[in-house]
Amino acid sequence: MNNLRSILVAFGSVAERAVSSRVPRRGWAKWSFWGWIGLCVVSSGLCLTQQPWVWLRSRNLNAQAVESLGGMGYALFDFGEMSLNYWRTMNLGSVDTAPYRLYLQGLAARRRPVPLVPAPRKHLIYVQMESAEGLLIGAHYLGRPLMPFLDSLAHKEVYFANVIDNTAGGRTTDAQVLVQTSQVPLRSAPVYVSQPLGRIPTLPKALKAAGYRSWLMSGFIGSFGNCRAAQQAMGYDELLFSERLDSREQLGWGVSDRSILRQAAQRIIAAKEPTFAHVILLTNHHPYNFVREAQKLPDAGIVSDYALSVHYMDECIAGFFAELRAAGVLDNCIIALYGDHDSSITSRLEREFQDVPQRLLSDSVPLIVVGLPEAPRRIEAVAGLQDVPVIMLEALGLPVPLTFTGNGIDEGGRTVAAMYGALESTAQGLVASPMPVSQETLTLLALRYPEKLLAPLNRTLSYFASSDWGSRGSARRRVRRWQWTR
Repeated sequence: MNNLRSILVAFGSVAERAVSSRVPRRGWAKWSFWGWIGLCVVSSGLCLTQQPWVWLRSRNLNAQAVESLGGMGYALFDFGEMSLNYWRTMNLGSVDTAPYRLYLQGLAARRRPVPLVPAPRKHLIYVQMESAEGLLIGAHYLGRPLMPFLDSLAHKEVYFANVIDNTAGGRTTDAQVLVQTSQVPLRSAPVYVSQPLGRIPTLPKALKAAGYRSWLMSGFIGSFGNCRAAQQAMGYDELLFSERLDSREQLGWGVSDRSILRQAAQRIIAAKEPTFAHVILLTNHHPYNFVREAQKLPDAGIVSDYALSVHYMDECIAGFFAELRAAGVLDNCIIALYGDHDSSITSRLEREFQDVPQRLLSDSVPLIVVGLPEAPRRIEAVAGLQDVPVIMLEALGLPVPLTFTGNGIDEGGRTVAAMYGALESTAQGLVASPMPVSQETLTLLALRYPEKLLAPLNRTLSYFASSDWGSRGSARRRVRRWQWTR
């Protein structure tokens, strides 16, 4: 950046001399314009060669790009991103989908076969925990467990200890894309506001075909972030935002977690048919001070605020389970509790919390599934939120849509993240894994042309799809072999 400042100073001195000379005003304006364009190009080139571009993997992409590149540099960067997205979308119709169908067929071959007799139709429940970090399970602050109820569930139920935060810039809505469609969100643009959502196969649509009624409950307004329209397109039968809820108990961004979970429990208890309930919690939202302010406690910093906030959330979830248990409904439920994304203060929490568990990657979220016959079980292999809908459907003995990219409970050890690419658990730890297709193109195809991904493969392709795509190096060889034999 020192070189960039030197160029700016030099440009200013040249401009000053030009103004003081007898250059005609119109000619000076023209010269200045083209000089400034040239300067922007040179400056962008310097940024490309001098800046550490690791931050481009961050989810806070726009703010950091502006800070590092400046206004003109960011404009060029943003123009490049927009052009790439436009090019990808415009060329989707001509993409050869055979490698993508082959990839999806390989994932499907690893899953549990659909039983001849489906499992009992239990209620399915998502409890989506705002900004819940993977390090919370088992950690302490000032000698107290942060989430004692979730700690107990992690020991008694199926607990995934290394779920990578696979979201991108869409954050909460990206998490919803993962658990609704089992597709990885787009790195460059939130799916909810940039893509059509009516055609992609989703968990609510799959459950509807099996006789389920689906509803989503959130304590915020439905118009925010295009959420109401997006959720409706996803196939929910009923959407319950703050406008349709008892909103008298407000805390933070909207209706308190305690009130939301109480209202959700009442609806589940009263349900007369198999139900899929997607409950979204909001109180633990940045800057995490809402619980402390409600309790009229002195400000002790953001880490203390976060600890108070997640402890409150844990108490609310414990109350939710108690209500279902008291009504005799809990044993008829499969409940997935998961964090939607990290807190953005992970490193500070790791420094100030005690007994922080070791994870394969710090950027992680908790996932506990209650009500599975495999419990108690702790799964150390890497996983992602796109696995959740697959696990739910397999638990019910229902077919998994072919466009789903997640793993079942028996096929973990590999995941694909919007910001990190494909990752795999090995004896040496977490390593990058080969990806035989473009994940962004796959997501776009699932959103816009799902019928092309559902088209049958010929015999040769089906044979190669039955192999294990998870082994390193073999995926690329299979794609080359397919290209040779087709």
